[in-house]
Amino acid sequence: MRFIDPKDILEATGGGLNIILSYYPQAEKAVKKQGEKFKVRDSEKTESCSLRKQPDGNWVVTDFGNDQIPRNGIMIAMLEENCDFKTALNILAERFGVIPTDQAATVLMPVIEHRDATAEEEDGIWSFDTKGSFTDFDLKALFADKIIDAIRAEEKKDEKVDDDRVYSRLAAVCKKLRFHSLNSYTVIKNRKATIVKSTDQYPIFLIDEGGFKKIYQPRNPDKSRRFIYHGKKEKDFIHGLSQCLKAYEALQKIDEQAVAQYQEESEDKKEEKRKAKKLSEIILVTGGSDALNVAALGYNVIWLNSESAKLLGHQFAQLTRIANEVYNLPDIDATGLRTAHELAITYLDIRTIILPAALREKRDLRGNSCKDVRDFFRYWGKKDFADLVKTALPYRFWDIEPQYDRSGNFKKMGYAFNNVHAYNFFGKNGFFRLKSENKKNGFIYVKIDGNTITEVEPNDIKNFIHKFLEDRKMDTDLRNTFYRSTQLSENSLSNLPMTEIDFTDYDRESQFLFFQNKTWKVTANSIEEFRPGEINKFIWQDEVIPFRIKKIDPLFIVKTDPETGEKDIEIHNDNCLFFRYLIQTSRVHWRKELEIELYKRKADFREDYLVRNKFNIAGDLLSAEEKKEQKEHLINKIYSLGYLLHRYKDPSRPWCVFAMDNRINDDGGSYGGSGKSIAFEKGVRKVLRKNFYLGGRNPKITDNPHIYDGLTEHHRYVLIDDADEFLNFKFFFDAITGELKVNPKNIQPYSIPFEKVGKFAITSNFTLRNIDPSTERRLLYTVFSDYYHEQGETSDYNESRSPKDDFGRSLFTDFTEDEWNHFYNFMSQCLQFYLNHDKINPPMDNVTKRNLQTEMGLSFHAWADVFFSEESSNRDKLIIKKDAMEIYIKDNNVKWTTQKFTTALKAWCKYNGFTYNPKDLQNGQGRIVRKPHDKTEEMIYIQTKLEISSEALPEKLPF
Repeated sequence: MRFIDPKDILEATGGGLNIILSYYPQAEKAVKKQGEKFKVRDSEKTESCSLRKQPDGNWVVTDFGNDQIPRNGIMIAMLEENCDFKTALNILAERFGVIPTDQAATVLMPVIEHRDATAEEEDGIWSFDTKGSFTDFDLKALFADKIIDAIRAEEKKDEKVDDDRVYSRLAAVCKKLRFHSLNSYTVIKNRKATIVKSTDQYPIFLIDEGGFKKIYQPRNPDKSRRFIYHGKKEKDFIHGLSQCLKAYEALQKIDEQAVAQYQEESEDKKEEKRKAKKLSEIILVTGGSDALNVAALGYNVIWLNSESAKLLGHQFAQLTRIANEVYNLPDIDATGLRTAHELAITYLDIRTIILPAALREKRDLRGNSCKDVRDFFRYWGKKDFADLVKTALPYRFWDIEPQYDRSGNFKKMGYAFNNVHAYNFFGKNGFFRLKSENKKNGFIYVKIDGNTITEVEPNDIKNFIHKFLEDRKMDTDLRNTFYRSTQLSENSLSNLPMTEIDFTDYDRESQFLFFQNKTWKVTANSIEEFRPGEINKFIWQDEVIPFRIKKIDPLFIVKTDPETGEKDIEIHNDNCLFFRYLIQTSRVHWRKELEIELYKRKADFREDYLVRNKFNIAGDLLSAEEKKEQKEHLINKIYSLGYLLHRYKDPSRPWCVFAMDNRINDDGGSYGGSGKSIAFEKGVRKVLRKNFYLGGRNPKITDNPHIYDGLTEHHRYVLIDDADEFLNFKFFFDAITGELKVNPKNIQPYSIPFEKVGKFAITSNFTLRNIDPSTERRLLYTVFSDYYHEQGETSDYNESRSPKDDFGRSLFTDFTEDEWNHFYNFMSQCLQFYLNHDKINPPMDNVTKRNLQTEMGLSFHAWADVFFSEESSNRDKLIIKKDAMEIYIKDNNVKWTTQKFTTALKAWCKYNGFTYNPKDLQNGQGRIVRKPHDKTEEMIYIQTKLEISSEALPEKLPF
């Protein structure tokens, strides 16, 4: 055997992590949480083993309760297998499939020889050379450690174990189920004989069912080649059934005296004896390996001939005739559980043995999640399995009981509600309770159907039962039993099991979107498609987007200049009406383009230009700077939408999207109608279907102690729409950056943690008041042009324009299927764009001006424009601050503090590009203090010219 490179094994097993977890599945918690300890000896009281990743990418275990030597995956295999380095490499190479091509024949493959066929050997003939017994290697390949331990415990006498007796019992189980260990098998084809020989590392078994045979190679790396059939399979054949029938027939032997005695006994005694004449159980397992392990514990087992085979009705009837109970023992992967449910719903009396969910968290010897009973017996033993059998339940949720008259005489068989079986039936059909803090009783009823969750009412559950019985055409007396039963009342249904559901469908780098026909995983670099139910993610049914999506090519590409960092957008497809709408609302220079510049041209040019540039973000009549600004507005909108669609809450990005108008009105008025709500009230809510809406026109909504009544961690999006000028915006900011406290009516308050609070957006025709750095950090502005507007009596617009004028229909309401497809593709691409970039603000000039306008107030703005006008003598000179403030207060009849007056002055100067109190005139405290008229006064200086007046400099002062 040639050299196996340890690096190949470590690289193929995640730095040896999969090897370590195959031996120490309990170390999984140390992977999830750095520094977490675990133990490798049950006798330990304190967990003393650590797991850490080395700089080279390999994982090591250090046992501080033993020799404290750090061991990688290969060294752990040496320790646990009690073998040398070379043997450990061979074991791991076989187990994890890390085998170079030239070594496959010696490690993972049998020995294969070829020769000419003899004259007696006809083409098509298969022959089998059996060992006649089983080696230790054979039995260890077939039976799990806990099974061997269980047999050893039974054979233990005087603290000694007869290993020969142990292996003899295991071999007897194999023989009973018609397993044989092969030295080799030979196939004659084209006058050539191919001989396939087993080795200790590669055992081969034969399951001989007479008319056909099955070759089993448990260590074949190709799972599809582990079973090879020879001969003609019997249709609907069941392995193990003939053995069960033989055992049943043995129970039927009875003498004539016993028959006479039976006839004289009570019904209860007769029932006991009837049960004694049947097998106590038959367990349907998924395959031969599982069958051997379960049969070794004394159970009667059967298994079907292939994964696609079905248990037929007459077969199930036969099983119930010979056994008191029939069990199904499925794998617990998604396919196994789905198939088990289909079987149990078909045959209501079959009991389903469900392996513990914790098994899925453990790893098999190849590093895959465990799922079958053979895996189970690596971690749990005989008693654990007996408990699973004892607690296995059928789907039949009623008992059949004798009914007697008042005299105690038997009348007929009747029906009674079986609570335990019924709650099992409800659970297996997806009905549970789910914790809900915003409900008075603390929970809601839900139905789980694949990946989707639906909230249901108790009456829905009751009706499910009635319809189930009706569809099955069950006996009228049985149906009446459930119509009359109080066991289906709301009080009774509150005993349904409580379930926990992880609704996380995102991480830092991705977001899942659920459509009717597809599930999309959106990342920065791709949009990956899955079939519904293919991924293990849960979502509320009402969050599934009710559309059959079809992926299309990118509608846009945003490129970043590597030198300047500036972004430019290329629009490849503007067939999305919503995208066109965003383009129009980003055309902040539309008046210059479409009114001023365009009307300088001739009529035929104007007509052609309007057609060619109807949805052009960069029309030819704009300057390069104006085109750039409009594109930046569009890119910002795309980014803002993508931000809202990503459920992941990044503590470094705790933003509220604030949608505002671009136009600055000299009179301080608010016109609205720019289309902000179309984007955030309609567009976003079409994707984030579980959202929380607050109408913002009432400035006192924040005074309502129950403002968040009904909000839960399942709401992905909180919208404050059309917010009033005097709404207390800061009220919402704690919820944006921290946990959100909900005070519902009539029930206990509760908190939603930061990471589960939906993202916030605010639309308003007004700007925020009292903006400070803390406020700015929480905002992601997005700005809408007044391209869409209402003419009105007080506006200077030439006409009214709405999206319907551009598109000839209402957005969303009148969408065709193709337009919906473009919309959802566009929104997904917005999400993808967001995942690629850091914060992208819009051009901030008008944002800043509108904020400053709000900060100073309309009356001050008008007063300062006059008081500090170019014609006045109050600019570019020192004036007494107190005097200016008194004039303002007198002129406007207001009560202002010095601080408020100063804030307004600074805002007015910033708005106009002037300098408030140049530094050259300030003292150490940042103020200008002089002594006009021999009295110390604070002064102000509004600098509008490049040079400061020499009269204002300290040495030039006239006073």
